[in-house]
Amino acid sequence: MNETKMFALGEVKAVEDADGDPNGEFDVILSTPDLDRDGEAIDAKVFEPLPDHITFDIDHGMSTATTVGSGVPFYDGDKLRVKGTYSSIPRAQEVRTLVREGHIRTTSVAFMGAVREEKDGVPHIVKAELLNGAFVAIPSNRGAVVLSAKSFEEKASTEAAPLCAKCAEPTVSTTAPEAPSDEDGKSPASNVVEMARIRADIARLSLED
Repeated sequence: MNETKMFALGEVKAVEDADGDPNGEFDVILSTPDLDRDGEAIDAKVFEPLPDHITFDIDHGMSTATTVGSGVPFYDGDKLRVKGTYSSIPRAQEVRTLVREGHIRTTSVAFMGAVREEKDGVPHIVKAELLNGAFVAIPSNRGAVVLSAKSFEEKASTEAAPLCAKCAEPTVSTTAPEAPSDEDGKSPASNVVEMARIRADIARLSLED
Protein backbone atom coordinates (compact mmCIF):
# COMPACT_ATOMS: atom_id res chain seq x y z
CA MET A 1 0.00 0.00 0.00
CA ASN A 2 1.30 3.47 -0.88
CA GLU A 3 1.90 5.96 1.89
CA THR A 4 2.40 9.71 1.81
CA LYS A 5 4.04 12.17 4.14
CA MET A 6 3.65 15.93 3.70
CA PHE A 7 6.35 18.54 4.27
CA ALA A 8 5.87 22.27 4.71
CA LEU A 9 8.28 24.68 3.10
CA GLY A 10 9.88 27.69 4.68
CA GLU A 11 9.71 29.93 1.62
CA VAL A 12 10.02 29.99 -2.15
CA LYS A 13 13.49 31.12 -3.26
CA ALA A 14 14.04 32.56 -6.73
CA VAL A 15 17.24 31.13 -8.20
CA GLU A 16 18.68 31.12 -11.68
CA ASP A 17 17.63 28.21 -13.88
CA ALA A 18 20.55 25.89 -14.47
CA ASP A 19 19.46 24.66 -17.87
CA GLY A 20 17.15 27.45 -18.99
CA ASP A 21 14.14 25.22 -19.53
CA PRO A 22 11.41 27.34 -21.18
CA ASN A 23 8.69 25.66 -19.10
CA GLY A 24 10.27 26.54 -15.76
CA GLU A 25 12.32 24.65 -13.20
CA PHE A 26 11.89 23.76 -9.53
CA ASP A 27 14.24 22.79 -6.72
CA VAL A 28 12.61 21.38 -3.58
CA ILE A 29 13.50 19.68 -0.33
CA LEU A 30 11.11 16.74 -0.36
CA SER A 31 11.96 15.01 2.92
CA THR A 32 13.77 15.78 6.19
CA PRO A 33 14.22 13.73 9.38
CA ASP A 34 12.02 16.10 11.39
CA LEU A 35 9.13 14.82 13.49
CA ASP A 36 5.87 15.31 11.57
CA ARG A 37 2.38 16.07 12.82
CA ASP A 38 1.44 12.40 12.72
CA GLY A 39 4.11 11.76 15.33
CA GLU A 40 6.55 9.99 12.99
CA ALA A 41 9.97 10.78 11.56
CA ILE A 42 11.45 9.71 8.24
CA ASP A 43 15.13 9.07 8.88
CA ALA A 44 17.87 10.31 6.56
CA LYS A 45 18.82 8.19 3.54
CA VAL A 46 15.87 5.80 4.00
CA PHE A 47 15.01 5.94 0.28
CA GLU A 48 18.42 4.75 -0.95
CA PRO A 49 19.06 3.57 -3.57
CA LEU A 50 17.24 6.48 -5.17
CA PRO A 51 15.51 6.16 -8.55
CA ASP A 52 17.02 8.08 -11.46
CA HIS A 53 13.79 10.00 -12.06
CA ILE A 54 10.47 10.66 -10.33
CA THR A 55 7.25 12.39 -11.36
CA PHE A 56 5.70 15.38 -9.57
CA ASP A 57 1.93 15.66 -9.40
CA ILE A 58 -0.85 17.62 -7.67
CA ASP A 59 -2.16 16.56 -4.24
CA HIS A 60 -0.80 13.02 -4.67
CA GLY A 61 -3.16 12.24 -7.52
CA MET A 62 -0.63 9.61 -8.65
CA SER A 63 -1.98 9.59 -12.19
CA THR A 64 -1.14 10.84 -15.64
CA ALA A 65 -4.02 13.30 -15.31
CA THR A 66 -2.47 15.02 -12.26
CA THR A 67 1.21 14.96 -13.32
CA VAL A 68 2.75 18.44 -13.69
CA GLY A 69 6.48 17.71 -14.02
CA SER A 70 9.37 15.47 -13.06
CA GLY A 71 12.87 15.59 -11.67
CA VAL A 72 15.96 13.90 -10.30
CA PRO A 73 16.08 13.06 -6.57
CA PHE A 74 19.32 13.30 -4.59
CA TYR A 75 20.45 13.61 -0.99
CA ASP A 76 21.93 16.88 0.27
CA GLY A 77 23.17 15.84 3.68
CA ASP A 78 20.15 14.40 5.52
CA LYS A 79 17.65 16.16 3.24
CA LEU A 80 16.08 14.61 0.16
CA ARG A 81 16.05 17.17 -2.65
CA VAL A 82 14.59 17.08 -6.15
CA LYS A 83 15.58 19.28 -9.07
CA GLY A 84 13.13 19.14 -11.94
CA THR A 85 11.14 20.88 -14.64
CA TYR A 86 7.49 21.64 -15.16
CA SER A 87 5.57 20.28 -18.12
CA SER A 88 4.47 22.66 -20.86
CA ILE A 89 0.79 21.73 -20.45
CA PRO A 90 -1.55 24.42 -19.01
CA ARG A 91 -2.18 22.52 -15.77
CA ALA A 92 1.54 22.42 -14.96
CA GLN A 93 2.01 26.09 -15.79
CA GLU A 94 -0.86 26.96 -13.46
CA VAL A 95 0.91 25.10 -10.64
CA ARG A 96 4.20 26.86 -11.45
CA THR A 97 2.44 30.22 -11.22
CA LEU A 98 0.90 29.31 -7.86
CA VAL A 99 4.32 28.28 -6.52
CA ARG A 100 6.13 31.34 -7.90
CA GLU A 101 3.52 33.70 -6.46
CA GLY A 102 3.80 32.06 -3.06
CA HIS A 103 0.30 30.59 -2.89
CA ILE A 104 1.48 26.97 -2.86
CA ARG A 105 4.34 26.57 -0.39
CA THR A 106 4.29 22.86 0.34
CA THR A 107 5.70 19.64 -1.06
CA SER A 108 4.97 16.04 -0.12
CA VAL A 109 6.72 12.71 -0.60
CA ALA A 110 4.99 9.44 -1.58
CA PHE A 111 6.52 6.09 -0.68
CA MET A 112 5.67 2.44 -0.07
CA GLY A 113 7.03 -0.56 1.81
CA ALA A 114 7.88 1.43 4.94
CA VAL A 115 9.89 -0.31 7.67
CA ARG A 116 9.34 1.29 11.09
CA GLU A 117 11.37 1.19 14.29
CA GLU A 118 10.63 2.92 17.58
CA LYS A 119 13.37 5.21 18.91
CA ASP A 120 12.88 6.94 22.27
CA GLY A 121 9.17 6.33 22.01
CA VAL A 122 8.87 7.84 18.51
CA PRO A 123 8.12 5.75 15.40
CA HIS A 124 10.87 6.19 12.78
CA ILE A 125 10.67 5.10 9.16
CA VAL A 126 14.06 3.51 8.54
CA LYS A 127 13.53 2.05 5.07
CA ALA A 128 11.08 2.70 2.23
CA GLU A 129 10.76 2.90 -1.54
CA LEU A 130 10.44 6.40 -2.99
CA LEU A 131 7.57 6.74 -5.46
CA ASN A 132 7.15 10.41 -6.34
CA GLY A 133 6.62 13.94 -5.07
CA ALA A 134 3.71 16.37 -5.10
CA PHE A 135 2.84 20.01 -4.73
CA VAL A 136 0.20 20.19 -2.00
CA ALA A 137 -1.65 22.85 0.02
CA ILE A 138 -1.74 21.20 3.48
CA PRO A 139 1.55 20.62 5.33
CA SER A 140 2.35 17.96 7.92
CA ASN A 141 6.10 18.38 8.54
CA ARG A 142 7.67 21.84 8.80
CA GLY A 143 11.10 20.85 7.50
CA ALA A 144 10.92 20.87 3.68
CA VAL A 145 11.53 23.87 1.43
CA VAL A 146 10.69 24.78 -2.16
CA LEU A 147 13.98 26.37 -3.11
CA SER A 148 13.12 27.68 -6.56
CA ALA A 149 10.49 27.92 -9.26
CA LYS A 150 11.52 30.10 -12.18
CA SER A 151 10.86 30.45 -15.85
CA PHE A 152 13.55 30.87 -18.49
CA GLU A 153 12.36 34.41 -19.25
CA GLU A 154 12.93 35.54 -15.65
CA LYS A 155 16.46 34.34 -15.10
CA ALA A 156 18.15 37.15 -16.99
CA SER A 157 16.73 39.77 -14.60
CA THR A 158 16.96 37.93 -11.26
CA GLU A 159 20.10 37.33 -9.20
CA ALA A 160 20.84 33.81 -8.02
CA ALA A 161 19.92 33.08 -4.40
CA PRO A 162 21.35 30.52 -1.90
CA LEU A 163 20.36 26.91 -2.49
CA CYS A 164 20.04 25.75 1.09
CA ALA A 165 17.46 26.05 3.84
CA LYS A 166 19.97 27.48 6.33
CA CYS A 167 20.98 30.26 3.91
CA ALA A 168 17.40 31.31 3.23
CA GLU A 169 15.82 34.60 4.26
CA PRO A 170 13.44 34.55 7.26
CA THR A 171 10.67 32.17 6.36
CA VAL A 172 6.91 32.38 6.34
CA SER A 173 5.74 29.95 9.02
CA THR A 174 2.47 28.08 9.16
CA THR A 175 0.85 27.61 12.56
CA ALA A 176 -0.48 24.11 13.01
CA PRO A 177 -1.57 21.75 15.79
CA GLU A 178 1.24 19.91 17.52
CA ALA A 179 -0.76 16.72 18.02
CA PRO A 180 -3.09 14.67 15.82
CA SER A 181 -6.71 15.78 16.11
CA ASP A 182 -8.57 12.89 14.49
CA GLU A 183 -9.86 9.84 16.30
CA ASP A 184 -7.57 7.54 14.31
CA GLY A 185 -4.50 9.47 15.46
CA LYS A 186 -3.73 11.00 12.05
CA SER A 187 -3.46 14.68 11.24
CA PRO A 188 -5.93 16.54 9.00
CA ALA A 189 -3.24 16.46 6.31
CA SER A 190 -3.58 12.68 6.07
CA ASN A 191 -7.29 13.02 5.42
CA VAL A 192 -6.63 15.62 2.74
CA VAL A 193 -4.35 13.16 0.94
CA GLU A 194 -7.09 10.54 0.97
CA MET A 195 -9.63 13.02 -0.38
CA ALA A 196 -7.18 14.05 -3.10
CA ARG A 197 -6.85 10.44 -4.20
CA ILE A 198 -10.65 10.12 -4.39
CA ARG A 199 -10.89 13.29 -6.47
CA ALA A 200 -8.14 12.04 -8.78
CA ASP A 201 -9.99 8.74 -9.27
CA ILE A 202 -13.17 10.62 -10.15
CA ALA A 203 -11.28 12.84 -12.60
CA ARG A 204 -9.63 9.80 -14.21
CA LEU A 205 -13.01 8.05 -14.63
CA SER A 206 -14.42 11.20 -16.22
CA LEU A 207 -11.57 11.28 -18.72
CA GLU A 208 -12.13 7.64 -19.59
CA ASP A 209 -15.80 8.35 -20.31
